[in-house]
Amino acid sequence: MTLRPEVQASGEHGRDVLRLDRVNLSFSGLHVLRDVALTLKAGEVLALIGPNGAGKSALLNCIGGIYRPSPGSEIRLRDTRIDALPPHRIARLGIGRTFQGLKLMRERTVLDNILLGWTPRFSLGTLGSLAFALRTQREEREARARAHEVADLCGLADVLGVRCADLPLGVLRRVDLARALLGEPQVLLLDEPASGLSHDERPLIGEMVRVARSRKGLSVLWIEHDLDLVLSEAQRAVVLHHGTVVAVGDPAQPDGRAQLLDGYRTGAPVARH
Repeated sequence: MTLRPEVQASGEHGRDVLRLDRVNLSFSGLHVLRDVALTLKAGEVLALIGPNGAGKSALLNCIGGIYRPSPGSEIRLRDTRIDALPPHRIARLGIGRTFQGLKLMRERTVLDNILLGWTPRFSLGTLGSLAFALRTQREEREARARAHEVADLCGLADVLGVRCADLPLGVLRRVDLARALLGEPQVLLLDEPASGLSHDERPLIGEMVRVARSRKGLSVLWIEHDLDLVLSEAQRAVVLHHGTVVAVGDPAQPDGRAQLLDGYRTGAPVARH
């Protein structure tokens, strides 16, 4: 199975799609995030790097609505403020997510799991589905058609009927990606997709990032520990250390790479040039 990225252009490329200002998070007096500020542009792959415990997953949880940041924090998706919204509202507005600990229904098929990604897009609730059966059937047909398209893109066309419990971790990472892409998000949060993969499987992560980039200007915020992957796949990177942004840079540029590596190694704020 191979992933088939097909890069598409976007007229909005380069515009801010996600903005975080003064994002703070504390648990029982423990400061997890401290005045985090960053922007993500349309069509951009922004890597979030830092040591274990730096607050990377906590930041994604704030963006996705799982954690409520401290008062005074502000997170905007385009012009909509989302820091006080519940996860299902944020997903409906256009933020998709994969998880470090796979949250898949292991006893269900690959197709069933991918279709879960369409849930925020259904226009009718349980009662509405009963009252408007034809509309519900039309939406279900659309969801299944799109699920097959995304499965093909992610190299899953041959295993759609297989239970997730019978598949290896590398394939399950693809299922998680396909589920997140099915809802056609504007922003995709990738939470350590390389976690648990063997050395031989790690090239899959670069493929996953490139597939995500192929989706009509989709923006990607990507937690990653492998600096070689970041240097080869990300357009910008942010270093978090003890919940604080200590460096931001372009890994393709020598100065930017040096700033990122210094911030990662020392945990001290690095002056921007």
